[in-house]
Amino acid sequence: MGAASTPRHHLPLPKRIFAYALYALLPLAALHYLLLSPPPPPLATTSTSTTPPVAAVAVARKAAPRCDYSEGEWVRSASAPRYNGTSCGSTIKGGQNCMAHGRPDTGYLHWRWRPRGGGGCALPPFAPGEFLELVRGRHVAFVGDSLARNQCESLVCLLASGFPAELVRGGNGGDGGDGDEARKFRRWVFPSHNATVSVFWSPFLVNGTEKSSSSAAAAGAGGLDHNRLYLDQPDERWAGELDGIDVVVLSAGHWFLHPAMYYERGEVIGCHHCPEPNRTETGFFGVFRLAVKNALREVITRAARSPSQQQKLAVVTTFSPAHFEGEWDARDACARSEPYAPGEKEVGYMDREMGRAEAEEVAAAAADARVRAPGRVEVEALEVTAMAALRGDGHPGPYMNAFPFAGGERARVPNDCVHWCLPGPIDTWNEILLQLVKRWRDSSK
Repeated sequence: MGAASTPRHHLPLPKRIFAYALYALLPLAALHYLLLSPPPPPLATTSTSTTPPVAAVAVARKAAPRCDYSEGEWVRSASAPRYNGTSCGSTIKGGQNCMAHGRPDTGYLHWRWRPRGGGGCALPPFAPGEFLELVRGRHVAFVGDSLARNQCESLVCLLASGFPAELVRGGNGGDGGDGDEARKFRRWVFPSHNATVSVFWSPFLVNGTEKSSSSAAAAGAGGLDHNRLYLDQPDERWAGELDGIDVVVLSAGHWFLHPAMYYERGEVIGCHHCPEPNRTETGFFGVFRLAVKNALREVITRAARSPSQQQKLAVVTTFSPAHFEGEWDARDACARSEPYAPGEKEVGYMDREMGRAEAEEVAAAAADARVRAPGRVEVEALEVTAMAALRGDGHPGPYMNAFPFAGGERARVPNDCVHWCLPGPIDTWNEILLQLVKRWRDSSK
């Protein structure tokens, strides 16, 4: 037999070395090609393509800037208010219905807030349809004192200028004072959007006992001559309904100026204009800050415990300054007809400190919410202190009572230089609230 042939897989040694080298070089050659070859040309596109490039998509999804509305100036506007004292008269408390009470000048109605700076942060006029669409099927609640009610009534009137509102809780109350029970707890529904707006009377935001009204004292009814605040106790009149509230707007401050005793865990921790003997004056700044802090903490705690996974927005409307110039019953206690010009009037020390405390507590609560209730609660400050300080022209003044000069000029007349005429400057608070709600809804999506 002839010599046996060599199998293919048993190549002679030199050939095998060449083959192994070739196998090793092939991957290197492929890697060289991938790294050094030029990129392929882009795919051809036509002008009729409806798909935006990736960069354009990123721009379209970019969140709106976080606008700072707290600083700016009031500028004249030819536009008229969305409502008046007749079209929304049943909603407005009589003492703030300046038109119906005979205030003769109307210039205070024609000013708009122009925020300082740019960046697309102009403040648009209020849009009822947009607000109601944002809170469709939701509940907006105002919690606090009579300025919370003032802002709530402004919002209801703004919304009702475009869509019908139904009062489903509380009454219209007539022309009574802040003790008018019918106005302390009211609720409206907007059937077009299944939206609800409520007001809850809570002048301290936490649990407390209010001093008796001056009218009751004058009538000899007796009662408490000072406030009592229980800072570690929530006010269940509103806190107990938080599960059904989506947007809560807290607004308080002026009631903290009255004489008061302060309690925690049943013990006295301080007092203001101390009504009890042998007590040391502590003032009200620290207590006011603590009340705001505890109210926000209550919102966050209950949201974190709630099984509903409901997303909430908590807003604090900062302190709104009063404008008494001289004695409260002087004819011209707040008789201005135009806003103060920028730089003409500084925000007072007390007003500034109250607003600063609220803004700081909001920032702290927002951080707390991100830890304890992530995705459940957003906390925002509606900073109106500076803009409100410029509007000494926007209060009812003597027109807190109807036609106060119908019988002729009077040297002395009661004035309201705390609340705001409706319509009036406080409508701007709700223009800003609309932007805060819009930002909240965008982030929740």
